[in-house]
Amino acid sequence: MTEYRAKAHGFNSEITAIVAVENGEIVKISAEGEVPNTVGALGVDTWLEEANAEHSVDVDAISGASVSTGALRKAAQMAYAEATGGDVDAISSASIHNQPNNYPLLKEKFYEGDIEFDDEYDVIVVGAGGAGLSAAATAAENGASVLAIEKQGIPGGTTSLSGGVMQAAGTKYQKEFTDYKDDTPEKHEAEYLAAGEGRVYEPLVRDFTQNAGKNLEWLEDKVGVKWTSVYGHTEIPYAKDYFADRIHVYEGGGAGGNGIIATRKLYEYALNQGAEFQFDTAVVALVLKDETSSEVAGVIAEQGGVLYAFKANRGVILSAASIDQNVDLAKDLSPQHYEDVKRHLCWSVASDRGDGIVMGMNIGAAVTGFGGTIDFDARTGNGTDDRLPTIPSIFVNGQGLRFVNEDATYAYGFRAIFNEEKKLGKPTFQIFGKDSITAPASPWNEESLAKDVESGLVKTGDSLEELAEKIGVPAENLVKSVETWNKHAAEGKDPEFERTMGLAPFSGPFYAYTNTPGNLGAIGGLKINAQCNVIDNFGQPIPGLYAAGMNAGGWLGSYYPGSGTAVSGAIHQGRRAAKSILGLS
Repeated sequence: MTEYRAKAHGFNSEITAIVAVENGEIVKISAEGEVPNTVGALGVDTWLEEANAEHSVDVDAISGASVSTGALRKAAQMAYAEATGGDVDAISSASIHNQPNNYPLLKEKFYEGDIEFDDEYDVIVVGAGGAGLSAAATAAENGASVLAIEKQGIPGGTTSLSGGVMQAAGTKYQKEFTDYKDDTPEKHEAEYLAAGEGRVYEPLVRDFTQNAGKNLEWLEDKVGVKWTSVYGHTEIPYAKDYFADRIHVYEGGGAGGNGIIATRKLYEYALNQGAEFQFDTAVVALVLKDETSSEVAGVIAEQGGVLYAFKANRGVILSAASIDQNVDLAKDLSPQHYEDVKRHLCWSVASDRGDGIVMGMNIGAAVTGFGGTIDFDARTGNGTDDRLPTIPSIFVNGQGLRFVNEDATYAYGFRAIFNEEKKLGKPTFQIFGKDSITAPASPWNEESLAKDVESGLVKTGDSLEELAEKIGVPAENLVKSVETWNKHAAEGKDPEFERTMGLAPFSGPFYAYTNTPGNLGAIGGLKINAQCNVIDNFGQPIPGLYAAGMNAGGWLGSYYPGSGTAVSGAIHQGRRAAKSILGLS
């Protein structure tokens, strides 16, 4: 047996395929180089399992991790070609089996009496992101038979792309790791209600905040997620009285992509509890009990062009995200999100198209909470963490006028940015000075700033007048905005927008960075009650149908209130929906 090696570039790193061959036959395929605890690593493991089962290097790339597994497939084909004297130039590019975008929903209605079900379960979960995995795990650990159906080839969804951090108040971890020894779920609720600006439903927020800490303990005690630190979000200007450090970080977590650690553990735990998973499969319709009832009895799913019917004896949980990658629905329902997704600035997984929302609407479910989105600046990371205050700088609109507290939590700031840009039809800018980049939290150093200036990402001028000309704003306004900031910052105050961090004057040469959103999904979904039961357009629960996480609306307002909210809410509502179906408190 001889081993042959070849390399190709994956999403996170260069991947080496190692193909062991004996008498022209593949004995084993392995890989090196993929960064651990990433979506790519999970995809590589999944691809290797399939490839070794088939003793083939021609297994399709895995949807959800197509870049890394496509690279591994190519490298494995190259290594095998070397072993057998094959034509390297003839190696095909990686195809992705069952592309998640290629599943059209079915318009017609389906009724239980007209269908011969292929199988039946107590609970069917649609989507295997954070909410779906938590729902499947909770239902299974309480003795229910569970099938979770996922469009991608791997579990985790957009939750895997997150930092994996989770918000909760009054926890033992908060008491251990922070100075907030007396924080309570009630204060947490008050902050979320203030941030919701009257658009959220109090019972949903209350149930979430009252149980968030218990969910963290469940994750540690049952799932194996170990909590190691807690920090806070940056300012919500009108909710300062309710603030505390509540963002919990688990071992290995805290940065973009670390969500895979929690989702992988949730998946393994759900499997160990007996839950079943079907990947590369899309739910394309709900099955109703009969023509006279809105009760949901099961689902129709598609895999490889073949339709299957699964009966849900106790309930269906929709946990298939919001309208993240659906340009048409975003245009209809969420203007700010639409601006991002139409420019391909949304980083949610490709399968997040609001299918659960559309299927619910097709049987009369109400929707709520649309309009907001999860926007942050991926280049600067501004406003994501109260340990990293905004550098001495100001945000100005297309008229050169300051318009927001720059240290406000990121999505609050980007809502203001969106409004200013739509109002004036011009971009907004972060204005700072050469001395600003010496601040501890600066996203730039001298070398990186020089590169951004050279690329045109950042404009510079020796004077504010010169800079104003380069970015197309009135010079007198820009000069006045900076002078006003410098005057008050030197006194340690900000009477215009009550900013409390990064209060220092800055001087030339001056720089302007165009504020640019990075998007992790839309806000809004199916209307639910505190039991996560989906509500119809007449305010009545739809029997047998539940929604959780970003598939549900009404628990987040017009902007995202801070890191750790979405994942914590998804975990909670996934568990709540499963418990409600099973009659548990």
